[in-house]
Amino acid sequence: MEKKATINDIARISNVSRTTISRYLNGKFENMSKETQERIRQVIEDLNYHPSRQARFLKTQKTGILGIIVGDISNFYTARLIKGMMNRLKKSQYHPIIMDSDLSRTLEQRNINKLLEEQVEGVIIQPLGIDSSDYKMIDHQFPLVQIDRYVEPLVWPAVVSDNFKKSKELVQLVIEKKYKRLIVLSPPVTFSSTRIKRYEGLMDAIKTQEIELKEFIAPEAKDLDVDNSQFWNEILPLTQDHVKTAIYTFNGPLLFECIKFLKQNKLEIPKDIGLVGYDDLSWGEIMGPGITAVEQNLEKIGYVAVDTLIKEIEEKKITKELIMIPSKLIPRQSL
Repeated sequence: MEKKATINDIARISNVSRTTISRYLNGKFENMSKETQERIRQVIEDLNYHPSRQARFLKTQKTGILGIIVGDISNFYTARLIKGMMNRLKKSQYHPIIMDSDLSRTLEQRNINKLLEEQVEGVIIQPLGIDSSDYKMIDHQFPLVQIDRYVEPLVWPAVVSDNFKKSKELVQLVIEKKYKRLIVLSPPVTFSSTRIKRYEGLMDAIKTQEIELKEFIAPEAKDLDVDNSQFWNEILPLTQDHVKTAIYTFNGPLLFECIKFLKQNKLEIPKDIGLVGYDDLSWGEIMGPGITAVEQNLEKIGYVAVDTLIKEIEEKKITKELIMIPSKLIPRQSL
């Protein structure tokens, strides 16, 4: 059986001390020349050396592992959040374990317990709950960052879009275009702080306006699949009278489904119906005639979430901070 390489082997062949090898493995390159770093890297590669996570934990009480729990990994929205997280992680010595809750609170709790058992140093979570008591299994001093949405009262930091502000601006644009009816399409609002803020922004925009509001709650979407045939049957008559009507979709999958629905029923945008929404995949840009939409900076949200978590871990300080990442309202020809 081939003998496994050790730190002593790397130090001897690299002609440096064990301490220098330990500093290299922990990403501490201060006062270490580029030449020495490259020599150590090459020796590690030649020896096919992989440090033992268990041994490192016993010595330092640190695993170097971060847990990431997302609500639905099949959603392209989530993929862009993860991309932003990976962009920050590759500049660090931390490695992720990514877990999917599949829109299930039961599975989410199992994921949390598993990561805590694995002694991860911190967790980023896209919470499915709305109340902090739903997460009482996590100590309030444990390094954790919420992403995209958050529980209340706020006990850990959260990195989110400016949902209230941009939803209000979007609806104000609809009002300026003199629409008399607004059809709102949203997945269930109650258990998502993101959707609650979008709804509150909408209501703030119309509170002094004479505009008819029709609200429809769609099933949760996985990827771009929204099971809602009956849902669209109820909306169709509202698009066929003489009231100037616009549709506001609360997320990308619903915007995509709405575009399909309008095409199938030969309804022209904006001649027959106005359309606006939150757009996760730039559908608004590529679908004619161009859809007015809010575009979120999802990769930055992911990047900032990881950056915030690393600071919590290394500075040993938890801040109850709501970090807003600005979105863009992009007017196009759909109103």
